[in-house]
Formats: sequence, C-alpha cells, structure tokens
Amino acid sequence: MIETVPHKHEETKRIALIVTGLSGAGKTSVMRSLEDLGFYCVDNLPIPLLLPFLKLAFNGPSYLGKVALGIDARGEQFLNSLAPEIQRIKETADECLLKVIFISAQQQTLLKRFQETRRKHPLANRISIEQAIDRERKLMEPLMNLTDLTIETDGLTIHELRRLVSAHFAQGQLRELTVNVVSFGFKYGVPAESNLVYDVRFLPNPYFVPALKEIDGRNQLIQDFLFTQAVVQDYWNQLSSFLHYMLTRFHEEGRFCATIAIGCTGGKHRSVACAEKIGQQSWQNVRFIITHRDVGKE
Repeated sequence: MIETVPHKHEETKRIALIVTGLSGAGKTSVMRSLEDLGFYCVDNLPIPLLLPFLKLAFNGPSYLGKVALGIDARGEQFLNSLAPEIQRIKETADECLLKVIFISAQQQTLLKRFQETRRKHPLANRISIEQAIDRERKLMEPLMNLTDLTIETDGLTIHELRRLVSAHFAQGQLRELTVNVVSFGFKYGVPAESNLVYDVRFLPNPYFVPALKEIDGRNQLIQDFLFTQAVVQDYWNQLSSFLHYMLTRFHEEGRFCATIAIGCTGGKHRSVACAEKIGQQSWQNVRFIITHRDVGKE
C-alpha cells in the first residue's frame, strides 16, 4: 500500500500512469507527449522498483504530482509479478489514481515500422521479428485485463497520437470522462478501438439527394435534412438518452475515456451528422472529441 503524508499539494490528486504495450507501437512517443504535459516520466523502469518509486514520488522531498512509468517486455523476467502488483496498488492506494495505458498495433503495422526504422525488436534474439512480436503479445496478455485505456496506433500519425494523448491527459482532464466519437463508413471497416458501435444506415440517406450528395454531414444542410425527419428525431431522442445514462455510469465507475463509433455506409453523411450532434451536447463531467475518420475517402 502507498502511504502518504500531508503535503502542501494535498488537494491535488496524485496521478500515476503505467505506459506499456507492444514494441514499435508508439510507447516512446506517448511518453514524450506526457512529458510535454508535465508528467515526470521514467522509461523502462525495473518492475521491482515500481512501488518504491511511487512512494518516493508522492512522499519524498521533491513532490511529483504526476508520473508516467514506461514498462515493456525488456523487463521480461519480472513481467509475471507486474499484473498482481498493479492490482494491489489499485485496490489499496486510495490517494493515488493509477491507470494502465496499453499502446498497440496490428502485426503488419509493427513489421512495417521495424523494416522502415531498421531497428531490432528487443525480443528478437535468435528468432524472427514475427516470432518476437507473437512472443511479446503473449507476455503482455496479463496486463490487458488491467488496462484502462488502449490506444491503437495503426492509423495515427505522430501528430494525431500527440493530440490524442493531450486530449486525455492535459491538466484537469482526468477529472472528466473523455469520449472520442468517431464517424466511419462500414465499407472501410469498424474502428478497432471502439467500445460501442452504432449503425445508422437505416436512416434516410442524403447521398440520394442530388443537392446534398457532394457535401458531408458537417454541413447544416445535411443536418437539417436529417433532423427534421420524424424517424431521425425518434432515433436521436432514444440514442441521446441512452448515451447520457451510460456515460454518467461510466464516470461514476471511475473510467476516464471511452470511444463511441457511429457508422453509415460511406462515413460521409449520416454518421458524420450524428457524431456532430453528439459533440454539441453539454453533459456534466463529459468532454467530447469528434473525429471523422472516412470523410474525403470517396
């Protein structure tokens, strides 16, 4: 258990992030972004030093209110003890908000990145990179059950990744539930990071209206076309009521992030308009980030 002593910063919640994940997925970029946000970052911390470091950070002479600790498969010999240690800290350290951030990507993405950078996978000793990635996934499996946020970096540029980290962890944001609302087209696939997916393909389609075909759902003409129709109004009333209830429960549970995906056929009209409508809501303790993944792909 992390024991704390009175401090002049007592009113500030102590925040500790465990940043882990697959090699090549972007953990270093996430750590750098957190450092820019004022987190005290330590990469590749030996797992046996986790608890002593947190005690020193929050009770030592140099008070550290926000820390981010990078842990990866290079500490392979200690990984079996990491998950139980994190669970114990979460259950006993009421004064410390401990969250686990897992950075991931698909196999082909990781292979491409290692080929482009010509770097060696940390576990690729006498085995291929493909085998090393598979081995690392298995080693990291116990942490997946403790993950509070998974960031899939396959489709993200370095700038988009930094903006995402900033949206989640900028000063004050951990007291809110950050909801990433993603519009998408089913023809391009469902976003892998989705917690909840809503299909709006049954709604009237502006694509078949010649004057509306070329503009997207951010345009007021599309929104007027949709939200003046009874079927859309009825769907919106039920969807918004459920989302408000669900996000309220999420916040009460202690979650600080969620991803909601809204899909139509091409990700241009109906899903975009619905995502924009959600983003206009002013709900207590909820902050929306709107992303239109497939606008422009046509």
